[in-house]
Amino acid sequence: MKIKAVGFDIDGTMYPDSSMYVLSLFAFLKHPVLFSHFGRVRKTIRTIQYEGDFRSAQTRLFAASLGVSPDDAADYMNRFIYGGLEDAFKRIKPFKDLRPVLLSLKEAGLHLGAMSDLPVGRKLEYLGVDDFFDFAFSTEDTGFLKPHAVPFKKMIQKFDLFPEEILYVGNNYRYDVVGAAALGMKTAHLAKKKVQNSQADITFSSFLTLRDWIFAINN
Repeated sequence: MKIKAVGFDIDGTMYPDSSMYVLSLFAFLKHPVLFSHFGRVRKTIRTIQYEGDFRSAQTRLFAASLGVSPDDAADYMNRFIYGGLEDAFKRIKPFKDLRPVLLSLKEAGLHLGAMSDLPVGRKLEYLGVDDFFDFAFSTEDTGFLKPHAVPFKKMIQKFDLFPEEILYVGNNYRYDVVGAAALGMKTAHLAKKKVQNSQADITFSSFLTLRDWIFAINN
């Protein structure tokens, strides 16, 4: 079946992971305790059942981890975690072939969407690719982080296509490839080395390779 739409992970897929690590280092060094606790909370919340909406549950876990009130935890998270990462993102550069490949896909009539486990904000604008995407959303707004099925179901619904008509592209094998494949989507894994017994339909390290593979499938 032909690929009619391509969904992209944002962080670490549209730009090198190393860029974000370097540029967010300043924010981390200013608030290492907050970032450390936040990292642990994010790992935990992927694996547990919780009551209420995602943001409230995350805030409660963050507050308990820090030993502060939920109001203080929400303030720390918004100002120093999300705010610090967004400030760093303004200096992020996309992979050099990303924009030309997105242009080729759009000109070929494919629909494009994006999602991130963190707030999307102006990320696509900062990367200079916002004009290519039909939609973008944060998995947080669905109530679940990847690899939970709900964010991928939302992407499928937004494209209004059968799952097998959609290719999902991501750099994290467990969260992106396994999560999307479980819903029947085609998957592309951005990695220098193929995972053993990979479920991905293609493992690639160049967006030009991905583009050529998509066109070969469709032709």
